[in-house]
Amino acid sequence: MHTAAPPPDDVNRLLQAHGARVASPVGTDGSWWVARPTQGEDGPWLEVLVADVPVDGSLAARAGVLTGLDHPHLARVLAVEPLGPGRVALVCEHVPGPTLAAVRAARPPLADGEVVTVAVPVAQALAVLHAAGLAHGAVGADRVVVRPGGVPVLVDLRGALRGVGTATGDVHRLVAALLGLMPPLDAHLAAGLEDAVRLRDALEALLRGRATPDDVVEAVFAVASPEPVQVPEADELAGAQVALETGRSGVPRSTVPPPPPRRARREPRRRRWWPALVAAAVLVLGGGAALTVRLLPDLPADAATPSAVASPSATAPGVGPGAGDDRAALADEHDPAAAAAALTRLRAAALAAADAAGVAVIEVAGSPALAADEALVGSLAGARSEGLTVDVTTVTATGTAPDGDVTVEVTSTMSAHVRVAPTGERTDVPATAARTVELVLRWTPAGWRVWDVREPGGATP
Repeated sequence: MHTAAPPPDDVNRLLQAHGARVASPVGTDGSWWVARPTQGEDGPWLEVLVADVPVDGSLAARAGVLTGLDHPHLARVLAVEPLGPGRVALVCEHVPGPTLAAVRAARPPLADGEVVTVAVPVAQALAVLHAAGLAHGAVGADRVVVRPGGVPVLVDLRGALRGVGTATGDVHRLVAALLGLMPPLDAHLAAGLEDAVRLRDALEALLRGRATPDDVVEAVFAVASPEPVQVPEADELAGAQVALETGRSGVPRSTVPPPPPRRARREPRRRRWWPALVAAAVLVLGGGAALTVRLLPDLPADAATPSAVASPSATAPGVGPGAGDDRAALADEHDPAAAAAALTRLRAAALAAADAAGVAVIEVAGSPALAADEALVGSLAGARSEGLTVDVTTVTATGTAPDGDVTVEVTSTMSAHVRVAPTGERTDVPATAARTVELVLRWTPAGWRVWDVREPGGATP
């Protein structure tokens, strides 16, 4: 088995200047270390990666861009510092957790929904790099770390610092990595699961042209819904690391919590509003446009928190300023528009608290909406949102189906807030632009509930 060499003197001096010392080596190239604070456990844990690259003006420009990037699914570069002729060090925040390569080596292939949960945030991280004029250059399962809580993060930005790689190459490498996490095609066919190859087919189609990160997001959401990634126990992961003779061996400051129970696989649904939804919750993903949707009924009095309930929109008549008024709006059979606005705010409050029970009481049992939110709460893994408010700006009833369900278009925005992981880690999430969705509301003995969420106009691609 490969044993990484200890860090050279110049790296040790660099770490001392940052108040840290090496805790363990990472990877197989002998130039990547995890470092812990020199004094106690209060300081930041770091990752130091050494890159062989000429120190010139173009390097300084790329270094400036890298240190200015801040995305929850991209390793945070704190500094780029020269070590010697042709050698520089990237000093990054430590990202605790196993790589996808180690996860896959320690367990069976990932389900389609788990692949979606990996694909979307990593694609979004690549989009941030590409928008900044950089390419990662080395995307692979050994360059994606699964943080505690199941959040994937793209690490090792030395290729971007060197200026190698292309945007199309990044996407193709990501797609190849995703295909490697899935069951082989012959396993699907032998089991008689012809329909289950839709995600594989969609990904393979991206390899035939100049695909973008947005194309990846669109492709995976068109055929599957996200599910939390099931991370094996620590002992199984340790064995996988040995078997791989590669991967990250750094010891995180906290242990990875046990994975939630695996849910039964659901048939994939084609839902184009999911990208915003996952971005809000997979943490990552950071956004929150998805919290602009869904339903409710007999919500307990404590299911909504003041910080998560926005003031009512002037275009949402009949909806009062508090959670009590929102609940009352659900009981008015003649005003589905006001109910839609109230359901939007109440759902946001439940998701802000990562409250599965709070979500369940506002949606129709067995509905597509509830199935989607169950997956969403699972991917939150207990993370809550502080300071989250949702502002419903317009609501318009658009029609009534023969079975009595009512469609209502809702436009809303989400405020900037802080995502707080169960470990206490805090991540700033920016405000979102206005987004419009169409809620399908159903009148029940308990009042209005949401049955489904669609694109405006009822599109169900």
